Amino acid sequence: MSLQINETEYGMFGKCLRMARDGKELLVTLDRGPYIIRYGFEGEDNMFYEDVDKFATNDVTDSPYKENLWWVVGGHRLWASPEVAPRTYYPDNYPVKYEVDGDTVTFAAPPQEWSQIQCTTRVSMREGGNVILEHRITNLNAWDIELAPWTVTVMNPDGVVYIPQNERKTGFFPNKWVCYWDYTPMNDSRINLGRDYITLSLDPENDVAAKIGVLNEHGWMAYLSKGNAFIKKFGFTEGADYPDNGCNCESYTCKKYTEMECLSPMAKLAPGAGAVHMETWILKKASSIEEI
Repeated sequence: MSLQINETEYGMFGKCLRMARDGKELLVTLDRGPYIIRYGFEGEDNMFYEDVDKFATNDVTDSPYKENLWWVVGGHRLWASPEVAPRTYYPDNYPVKYEVDGDTVTFAAPPQEWSQIQCTTRVSMREGGNVILEHRITNLNAWDIELAPWTVTVMNPDGVVYIPQNERKTGFFPNKWVCYWDYTPMNDSRINLGRDYITLSLDPENDVAAKIGVLNEHGWMAYLSKGNAFIKKFGFTEGADYPDNGCNCESYTCKKYTEMECLSPMAKLAPGAGAVHMETWILKKASSIEEI
């Protein structure tokens, strides 16, 4: 089936660009962001979380930005790591421009005030409805900056994140480790360190957030929800300088949603230069991790 591209209104998220192919659809916000607010099978539940209750609304009154509130609408977004205030928490409440070129759409947010970076995302929906993403952060300052592109994909509350354990033989040296954020108890019942996979799930009764990170040498993670599997593929470069004590793969959970996060290596960007992060998304029917 040929690719369909059209503007549409999507609930409280306003004007969006819809891309649909072979029974799968993806929607990107145009009034703010861009956020990829939906990816799923047509006529079925969204694999992503939609913050219709405005749970993730942040007060940024004391930041150098002109906005007072920043609503993180859910879905998938591009950030810059390391996570530091106020740069990371930019209230991206502004209209997005886009250009269509065949099966690829480029979404450009306006340059960020104060931090002077610009984020763009190229979305290609290929045969089968799978997706290739090229994320770019460009330095618009008159001096060098250092950062790593970082993507956050916020998943619906009905599934489980799977991260494969490293298998490389290293003899007397370690081949795997897990980083815990300071608010995360090491015995958190939502985190399971299995032989083949690390899993992270949601507990709606637990008000305390949890986050872990790993260096994922396989370059993929997956989310299983209601018979569907969302697989996110990303890069791994041995010996590269990854943020957060060497993590290229992270996952966060709270009582509302779970996140799948991926990071590229740290990059020093000269004025006008950009750092790129690539991902491939696969959506398929699967009831267990063995089926993907």
